[in-house]
Amino acid sequence: MTCAAAPAPAGASLRSWGCWSAGLVLAVLVSSGLASCGQSTPTATTLARRTAATMASSSYRISGAAVAGGTTTTFSVATMPDGDFSGQVVTRVPGSPSLSLQVVAVAGKVYVLSPLGLQQLGVTSLPGNLNPATTWVEQPPAPAQRYLRSIAPFCGRGIGRTLTRYLDAPHTISSAELDGVGAWLVEEGAAGSSLRLYIAKGSYRLLELTVAGKGPISLSYTGFGRIGTIAPPPPAHVYVPPSTSASS
Repeated sequence: MTCAAAPAPAGASLRSWGCWSAGLVLAVLVSSGLASCGQSTPTATTLARRTAATMASSSYRISGAAVAGGTTTTFSVATMPDGDFSGQVVTRVPGSPSLSLQVVAVAGKVYVLSPLGLQQLGVTSLPGNLNPATTWVEQPPAPAQRYLRSIAPFCGRGIGRTLTRYLDAPHTISSAELDGVGAWLVEEGAAGSSLRLYIAKGSYRLLELTVAGKGPISLSYTGFGRIGTIAPPPPAHVYVPPSTSASS
């Protein structure tokens, strides 16, 4: 597009201005149009690598639900890059009272507060006059490992291995939006897909992970970088079973 700037009759300056303005608007529209096209679709390898790096270095909250047989478990857990976490888990089994517990994991040790859980085990009192309703129980090594393993695939460094495993199967990657955030949508499987991932564009944060099928699970990730230090329960409110104490 050419706009002459040579001497011109009266009113030419206005025409030149109009011509220059039109050119500027056109340039802006073209550049905006290019920007609106978004980023090119990343490869599965890029998604897995960059999302794994982002998630391994950030704190965030995981909220969701999982179903196994007739048992439904809902949870909200705050996690740290070093593997520490804290949160609440509620398990519902048909015909039984809901079992609610709070759990804190710090430096590989796991503490659980669950008055109903102790009651169901027949525990009505604890040594040292500790109140079962307000006492955290440090878990023996085997149960502690089960708690740690249950969350490991969905946080910290475990996310990378999980994504790599999922993205190794046939899948599609498309542009989408989740709660107003531009995202890459990864889907695997047929209609009512067995896997759906939303990964934020630019930041590569995992926003949602949903797996359908025999053992469905749905997770949402929020509060990136907003989780403070996770501390263990006060020692005065912790009961250490003899077997745990001996192995410490």
